[in-house]
Amino acid sequence: MKKFLALFLAAAMTVCMLGGCGGSQETKETGEETGAQTNATEADAKEGARNEQAAADLDMSKTVKIGILVSDATTAEALAFRNYYTEYIQKQYNVELIYSDELTDAAGETSAIDTFITNNCKAIISFSSFDRAAQIEQCEGASVYYAVATGTLTEEEYETYKGYEYYVGAIGPSLDVEYETGYQMAKHYLDQGMTNFAIYGGAIPYYTEMHIYRAAGMLTAMVEAGGEGANYKGAADRDAIIQQIFTDGEIVPGAIGTINVLGYVGGYDMDDAWFGKCTQMAQTPDLQAILAVGNGSDFFGTAIEGTDVKIASVDAYASSYGEAMTGGMLDYLAGKFSASIGPIFIATYRAVLGSPVRTEDGSALALSQGYWIAESADDFNTYYAVDSSVETPAYTKEMLDTLLTADYGAFKEFVEAYSFEEIQGMK
Repeated sequence: MKKFLALFLAAAMTVCMLGGCGGSQETKETGEETGAQTNATEADAKEGARNEQAAADLDMSKTVKIGILVSDATTAEALAFRNYYTEYIQKQYNVELIYSDELTDAAGETSAIDTFITNNCKAIISFSSFDRAAQIEQCEGASVYYAVATGTLTEEEYETYKGYEYYVGAIGPSLDVEYETGYQMAKHYLDQGMTNFAIYGGAIPYYTEMHIYRAAGMLTAMVEAGGEGANYKGAADRDAIIQQIFTDGEIVPGAIGTINVLGYVGGYDMDDAWFGKCTQMAQTPDLQAILAVGNGSDFFGTAIEGTDVKIASVDAYASSYGEAMTGGMLDYLAGKFSASIGPIFIATYRAVLGSPVRTEDGSALALSQGYWIAESADDFNTYYAVDSSVETPAYTKEMLDTLLTADYGAFKEFVEAYSFEEIQGMK
């Protein structure tokens, strides 16, 4: 019997060795991978359940009134933002959004905030920037939450107000993003071998930082492409160029090494003399591209018809710009997308509901968000189809709902993944 058992065990061991008894390495790895996938799926399910529970814990049964301050009520960008809030956000969440009239000065902002407070608004989202500091102080004094949409505070302002209880924060292009936007715009044409440019400076004469930084990015790219010793009025790096523009309040045409700035127009005079300057600059001999810190096609598009001059703008996604691109009056657009104002709404809504999102040290939000870049009419049409939709916009309710329970890290990650491709990848 012992001999029989010994023979049986020996045979069994041989079969196991030949057949991989006990599980091959591949089987073990497959098992481990399956186990990891199962664990990950279970973790995702648990996280989703926690988020659903946390969202359920927020009392969203009462209608929240939020005032919206605007200093622009007619441009394509302003209308796109308003459409997203009134035609999508207001229909998805239990909120009533009340818009101010078009504001023209700081006194108007103060009066509009008083009106919102009288009408029992619990928060204010501002698209108006005549006096941010005064707005924040007024809302803090009235215990009304305040947030900045599509903009930022200066570093000094943020340090002053980041700890205020009722200051929610700001989400919009940082000055670094503005600089990079101008830099990439100019580089797009420099890489094509272009050397002769004109610049539209928008609000540079009024010392508006975002326009100055965009122009500084353009000039820095030209300095880098202009060859050894190239500089702009003696300035050869970012900080020096920014300071030079602040000093002058304009861009001074001239050679930057092998690159030429042939013309410059700034401001928004909008009279016959001003439009005459725009036409004259657009028809400068040998001009190859007009780089605009804001809208360029409306001011220069007609003047370049029938020429090879290209126009590049920083603006928003609106049907009129699509038509301009198709018609050759606009070649490049760095555009804000209308749903970009979704996250600041959620942050403000959360604050009112008693679940504010703050940084790790308890400070208000200061998050950067940039532009979608269209380098062709096809690009524009792809982006516009999403941006103009009120059924499935770039940021849908399902996406924004994840921010209702997000901690600061997750909120920041969501906001800063703002490219068209990144956002589409979230869906």
